[in-house]
Amino acid sequence: MKQMVRKKIVLLSLFILSFSFFVFSQNIPNGGFENWFYYPKTIYETPKSWTDNDLLYQRFDSGYRGISIIKTTRSHSGKYALQMGVAIDHNDTVNGAIFSTGNTDSLINGAFYHKASLGFPCDMRYGTLTGYYVFDKLPGDTAVFGAIMTRWNWVTRKRDTIVNSILRIGDLHSDYVPFVVPLKYRIRKEVPDTAFITIGIQSGNGKAAKIGTTLIIDDLQFSGKPEEKTENKNQ
Repeated sequence: MKQMVRKKIVLLSLFILSFSFFVFSQNIPNGGFENWFYYPKTIYETPKSWTDNDLLYQRFDSGYRGISIIKTTRSHSGKYALQMGVAIDHNDTVNGAIFSTGNTDSLINGAFYHKASLGFPCDMRYGTLTGYYVFDKLPGDTAVFGAIMTRWNWVTRKRDTIVNSILRIGDLHSDYVPFVVPLKYRIRKEVPDTAFITIGIQSGNGKAAKIGTTLIIDDLQFSGKPEEKTENKNQ
């Protein structure tokens, strides 16, 4: 039974990661990771407006006490940033990952059951998702940055995926460097109403990343306008 639960969590994390701040970041809630709180009935301190793999694993396995997400003062700006790594606990190996939805219920209901919209309100056609990161990695591990934008379709009574962009980075960086995820619009001229961001650590072929790999992120924001050449003109 536990093996089945663990498999479901791994599949959910991989699905979300592949489907796919400085207090100046106003268009992504808590994009600078300055605001943290202790998630109710858990041991975990988590950034406000986000949830993570530790909370997800503990939701399905109450014995899990691993910590793959922590608050760090090694910030690009402001006081805090977010650091993720790889945790082993209760026979689980958990890759650090965060998701821009405020609780595990919305994450599960949105990703598994399609009963909720994942993410936060966003009604602008931005061109990029940007931020800063430090990546201390072991061979084979990558940092994954993903952005999805959707809009409710009143005719079909379901959500249209307008943007589904992902960036994988395998280079080691011991100090902060910027990352840029170009937002590729699948539906031309359409304006989203919701955005969902996921960032995490992965290894090849869906395997667990290695203990010792860490990713620090800070100052996330949407910016710019989409370039015409990034849009899919087939409507």
